[in-house]
Amino acid sequence: MSIRLGLGRVSSLLSHIGNPQQYLKVLHIAGTNGKGSVCTYLSSVLAQQKTQNRVGKFTTPHLVHVTESISVDNVPIPNSRYLSIREKLDKVNQEHQLSCTEFELLTCAAVQYFKEMECHWCVIEVGLGGREDATNVIPGARKLCCGITKIGLDHESFLGNTLEEIAREKVGIVTEGVECAVVDGSNDKIVIDTVREHCTTMSCKLLITDGSMDTHEVRTVAWGILEFNGKLPLNGEYQIFNLRVALSILDQLQRSRYINVTNEELMKGLNTVQWPGRLHDLEFCFIQSKGDERNKKMFPVLIDGAHNGSAAVELSKHLRKTYGDKPLTFIIAVTAGKNLNPLLAPLLRPHDHVYTTKFSSVDGMPWIQPTDPNDLCKYIKSKMTDHCIAKNSLYDVFQELSEILDSDSADNKRPLVVCGSLYLCGELLRIHNLNCRSK
Repeated sequence: MSIRLGLGRVSSLLSHIGNPQQYLKVLHIAGTNGKGSVCTYLSSVLAQQKTQNRVGKFTTPHLVHVTESISVDNVPIPNSRYLSIREKLDKVNQEHQLSCTEFELLTCAAVQYFKEMECHWCVIEVGLGGREDATNVIPGARKLCCGITKIGLDHESFLGNTLEEIAREKVGIVTEGVECAVVDGSNDKIVIDTVREHCTTMSCKLLITDGSMDTHEVRTVAWGILEFNGKLPLNGEYQIFNLRVALSILDQLQRSRYINVTNEELMKGLNTVQWPGRLHDLEFCFIQSKGDERNKKMFPVLIDGAHNGSAAVELSKHLRKTYGDKPLTFIIAVTAGKNLNPLLAPLLRPHDHVYTTKFSSVDGMPWIQPTDPNDLCKYIKSKMTDHCIAKNSLYDVFQELSEILDSDSADNKRPLVVCGSLYLCGELLRIHNLNCRSK
């Protein structure tokens, strides 16, 4: 099953299990970059309410296991519960010959679980686009607010070749009955104009956040001016834009009396937010094989799932701010079919060193494949840096890096950055978790 947009199949499947989407109270988030961060801010704050209302969150792709995509109060769905729901959905899908995609089945599993858990709030991230994305099966009347994060060029073959075309698809989550929408004010003018025009057509109130990076303050009606001059809840200067989108949504909910979050609960939720794989500092645990010996080694790495041009630009800003002009070592894998130059050009410089590799097949999504590491390496050598080596796996990369660390080479002084694909980040975290548990 590959990517096939449209609401017919998912609507049919949900109708056969009682239309659970009709019972949810949803915050729906779309965009090219930042939508997962916004969902995480929202769910973390809402989970702090003293009323102890359950908060469901659906985000994709997962990093380590598919159950991470579906959580309640930031706890992933138990695997046994997930398999039970999926068995029921798979049976309905086959019996009625609906031919639902894997993402559609995953979306239905999330919706069903949230209904069973009687979630008071459901924070749902769009998978691809918006207008025809499976998550848009949620009725507009059940969406208390929609968020549109930063929009850039990505998935052009599905969404369009211009920012205006892509914005039109993304803002399609604002359907009849949606009361309010928030758009990231740092977006291109054509994006904001497209969003505004659609919201006017839908009689939906539109809030546009502050698009400047001059200050790390966020103005709200409910909680006054919130200052984040010391450190943003998540790494990356660009996170101020995602934070403003999330806080604008929460501010609107608070003013409309849908929620009653105290200032203390708000700050606790923001201060405890976690979003692995995004500008994530990790002491990576690797087991080095040397003859008959197996030794644990720790590698400080920065992992980031930057997988398109605009995300790569933001990662580059973070790297330059953190390391200046210092040479870096990149470990990169890229999903096949990606436009390489917008992704790699902002990151790689002639004095950087690069290992190209690949990630393993993605559970339930066999159509997602990595670019061949040798082809990727040839491209990098022709355009960016001569210092590039192709390896068939992350294990091979770190086995070589272990040898370098054992030597007096200057290579061991270069910071390590793992990026290019969330699937690569997920594979690194899987290896890390296994190795940490190994004796």
